[in-house]
Amino acid sequence: MKLSTVNAICGVLSAMKINKVTDKRVKTALVNDYLHLRGFVKRAEADRAELIQKFQSDWKEELASVQALRNAGKPVTGHDAYLEAERDANKAISDLFSEDVEVSLKSVPMDDFLTSCGGEELTFEQIAILQEGGIVEA
Repeated sequence: MKLSTVNAICGVLSAMKINKVTDKRVKTALVNDYLHLRGFVKRAEADRAELIQKFQSDWKEELASVQALRNAGKPVTGHDAYLEAERDANKAISDLFSEDVEVSLKSVPMDDFLTSCGGEELTFEQIAILQEGGIVEA
């Protein structure tokens, strides 16, 4: 599963109120799946923060000048090496979340999920993300 999908699933699950899930089996499966997936996201976020910190440290001299130009709505010229390094850093961050990770999930049937999560205000898109990610079975 792509890490970006794992991140989206974690976003949906993290917004849910666990005390609104009425079925114990569904609640346990959701909590276990969330904790499992959250580990992948936390590692990627730590790697992302490290890449950003390194970029900012390496380019601290030019960072303020480029930011000032951008804030003023002016073109960023004369900073070609900086812009190339910025593109490389952004690509590295993008690649982090494009990685495939091996996940192990305990899916719950859609009917059980919908019945036990009736108190949650979930959108169709959020349910689709959970279904496509293997959290709920159609």
